[in-house]
Amino acid sequence: MRKTCFLFALLIGLSACTAEEEKPAGEDLQRADNVTIFESKDSQHKWLLRADSVDFDNLNSAVLHNPHLLLRENGQDSAEVSGKSGTFDYTKKLVSIEGKALVKSFTENVTLATERFFYDVDKDRIWSDQKTTITRGTANITARGGIETDSKLLKIEFKKQSTQLPADLKEVQGVRP
Repeated sequence: MRKTCFLFALLIGLSACTAEEEKPAGEDLQRADNVTIFESKDSQHKWLLRADSVDFDNLNSAVLHNPHLLLRENGQDSAEVSGKSGTFDYTKKLVSIEGKALVKSFTENVTLATERFFYDVDKDRIWSDQKTTITRGTANITARGGIETDSKLLKIEFKKQSTQLPADLKEVQGVRP
């Protein structure tokens, strides 16, 4: 059922494709505007990938323009990954989002920022391989080697970390002076 919903969404996206008006010489690009690709389980979306436009000219992956990956937990929005561009590899079920990429957790009130994030659909895992800044309130942590977390952002693994402490300890949740 899950694969059926995913394939159905992909087919809808592909059927909406039209030849791009300004084609580079010798290339036939297929582009669709306002595309949504998703996966469902138990009649609820697990994740939704939206993009202003998608190029489907490659049989293995799609090129995303202004992508927004909405991650859901128990029917509620839990986090969003966004950036300027990205790709979706159909066979590996791997999403990459690049260009001032951000992850915003709605449940944990945390923002992650880097140049590129990856999301593995099957493993429900988000990671970066470059300098990533984690912000909660006024506390900032920089993971120089990137981060790795699940889509809930409950446990974030930092790679090569440095920390900037807030000026007021009251700004750090759970700390009492």
